[in-house]
Amino acid sequence: MNETKQVPITEDEAFDNKINFLGRWTSILAILAMLMVPCVVTLVFEIQVNLSQAIPIAIGLISMFAPMAIVENFSYYPIIGAGGVYLSCITGNIMNMKLPCALSGMSIAGVEPGSRKGDIISILAVAVSSLVTTAILFISMLAIGQFLAPVLSNPILQPGFANILPALMGAVAVPFVIRSPRLSVFPIILCLVMYLCPIGKTVFFSPYYQSYTMLGVMLLSVAAAYFMHKQGLLK
Repeated sequence: MNETKQVPITEDEAFDNKINFLGRWTSILAILAMLMVPCVVTLVFEIQVNLSQAIPIAIGLISMFAPMAIVENFSYYPIIGAGGVYLSCITGNIMNMKLPCALSGMSIAGVEPGSRKGDIISILAVAVSSLVTTAILFISMLAIGQFLAPVLSNPILQPGFANILPALMGAVAVPFVIRSPRLSVFPIILCLVMYLCPIGKTVFFSPYYQSYTMLGVMLLSVAAAYFMHKQGLLK
């Protein structure tokens, strides 16, 4: 009888298998823990749930946030790797905190996003960011929350807080633009045209449709990059 030979897996494959195994189970446990909060509150306070009202609201929220979640996972994976995506999705605040920390860590370590070393640095950076963020929030809540509230609500500082996200996204985008200027031309021009058109702010960049806008820009950017590669415009 012919015996089938088992092909030994490489270290990279073993690493990916462990990351996916831990990521799947920790994600499932996190989802169950999140769902337990409303369930326990409903049972303890004996709240009557009207499904005829809850289901339409849930469908509306899912239709708005589900595409964004799918697009974000696909867009973050090439940058911070599978481990970084699993950990970031569980701890949250990806765009404002986890992604900039991971990119900063990879830049300091001198590794490229998407590489094996980059994935490891990304996991460490996201983990440290999660621990530091949790510690700061806990300390602020217990000790200095009442002292920080007047400072954070100061009208002079409000313009700065209102522009935190654009500042972070600019800091994240600039290195990629400098590294690949030809690839960056099309998505930048496309987003500017969509933003400046009459319905740009109310449709393309509204909170209800921005996930679909992001998906469309991603697909068109990939198509443009493929066309430029075929035309020999990319080295």
